[in-house]
This record gives sequence, structure tokens and C-alpha cells, in this order.
Amino acid sequence: MSRQHAHTKLINAAARETLRPLGLVQHGRSRTWLDDQAWWLGIVEFQPSNWTRGSYLNVGVNWLWNVKDWLSFDFGYRVDEPGKAEMFIEYESDDQFAPLAHKLAMVAAERVTHHRQLFPTLDAAAATLQGAAGNSLERALDAGVACGLVGEADAAAAMFGRYIKWFESGEEAEWRSNEDEPLYQRARRLRDLAPDTSRFRDRIRAEVKQTRTLLKLDPDVELPF
Repeated sequence: MSRQHAHTKLINAAARETLRPLGLVQHGRSRTWLDDQAWWLGIVEFQPSNWTRGSYLNVGVNWLWNVKDWLSFDFGYRVDEPGKAEMFIEYESDDQFAPLAHKLAMVAAERVTHHRQLFPTLDAAAATLQGAAGNSLERALDAGVACGLVGEADAAAAMFGRYIKWFESGEEAEWRSNEDEPLYQRARRLRDLAPDTSRFRDRIRAEVKQTRTLLKLDPDVELPF
């Protein structure tokens, strides 16, 4: 068993003190904490540096309707300090690092609370994601799912249509990844299902359950759809 460095112990202690009371749980023995909201997963990652001891802070949301067996930041990510390019706290000594780790955990708690307030319901998620989609094709797909779940078939079709149109246009074909074809096929299937809210919800419910199983989360939690 590998021995934890002093700075990792201090980060974990700060997270236990600050995040555990909010209901977050540590992901194994990692520096990642999870906020299980049934249909989405809040993620707090105290990311290490490749060059020195310390921590960055990443806080975001993983939409569980995207089937995969790994965690991802689908909304949100790196937390930056105002006026600086990145927030990074470097370890020099226990006395120096402990209060900084606590501060980082407090910032994480604030972001967790912010995401809970942004996405308390599916209706709130649909509205927020439509507004935040911008030029992001993948965020448009998530907005489409949220819209479909609340019965906004036309809005869902429009969001899915953005990805479909981009893929079928052949634009930037040389930069495409192996994931683009499956995403395109999924967008078409979900667009066609969107007018039937009941079938659409059944499909997404099954996908959330599959993802929860892959991530070793309780697959039988109650979902709001």
C-alpha cells in the first residue's frame, strides 16, 4: 500500500471536514469527492500537479445520461482565482499548507452549492443548459436530453439538430474523433424519440441506470422522471 504524502493527508482532512457534512463522499482513496444527485453527479477534484506537491481545484457536473464508466466534467471544471490564470496551492510545510487546503475545500463547497442551485430540477437544467450551450455541440446534446425529459420536444430537436447538422455537413472532418459517430447516431435516435416523452424518459432512465452501474453507484435510486 502506497503511503500518502503529507499534503494529500491535509487535503483529505479538509475535504472530510468541509464536504462530508454536505453529503459528498470520497471516491475510493482518491482526491476526488462525489455529490450524488441521482441523475447527475457533482465532482470535486483536488488535482495534483505533475511538477510539484500541491493542488489545483476542479469542480463540475457529470450528466449520468451519458453512458460511460469514467467520471467527466460535462459542466464546469477548473476553478480559477480572480485575477490569476489558475488557482494552485503549493505545499511547503504542514503549517503553511493546512489553512490553504481548508480554503480550497471551502471554495469547493461553494461551487458544489452553486451547482445544486443551478440544477435542482430538470426544468432548471433544461433552461440553464439551453442558455449555456453556446457553440458547444456536446453541451447542446445535454441540453437536448434535458429538454426532452421535460417534454419540450421542439427545443430538444433543435438542440440535437445542431450536432446532426454539424456531423452531416462534413465540417472539420479531419479533426473528428472516434466518439463523433456514436454521438451522431445517438442524437438522431433521441431526436426521433423526443415527441414521445414517455418513451424518451424510458430511454434516458435506462441510460442513467446503466451509467450508475458502471460507476458502481446504486442503480436503483429514485429518479425525477
